[in-house]
Parts: sequence; structure tokens; C-alpha cells
Amino acid sequence: MKQFEHEVLNLDISTDKKYAGMQQTLREWGEVGFEVISVVPASLGFDVVNVFFKREIVKQATGTGEAAR
Repeated sequence: MKQFEHEVLNLDISTDKKYAGMQQTLREWGEVGFEVISVVPASLGFDVVNVFFKREIVKQATGTGEAAR
């Protein structure tokens, strides 16, 4: 069965500069295998959001064969 690790980031998007920073953060997390599964407002003004990520945990082969070396 597949297993996943999860992370949550709290991002301030109240200005254009901070919004651009959020875009860069999402790119960086995507490059290491995380995908966004949900975005939820964390403030009444919608200027802070919680971003939920997941990434599949890939287990290494174990054993005595060539693949294990």
C-alpha cells in the first residue's frame, strides 16, 4: 500500500511581493515531490492561507540481490 508524508505551510499572501513568494515556495516544494492537496484560508481577510501538501514515501529495495547494492 502506498504511504505518504504530509506537511502544512502557513503563507501570508497579503501583498503582491508575498504572493510572488508563495508561488516560488510552491515551485520549490513541487520540485522535491510534494503536491498541494488543499488550500484553506487561515484568516478572515483571506490574506493568510494554510497549504496542505503530500508526497509519496518511496521505500528502498532490501535484500541480497543486485538491486540492493
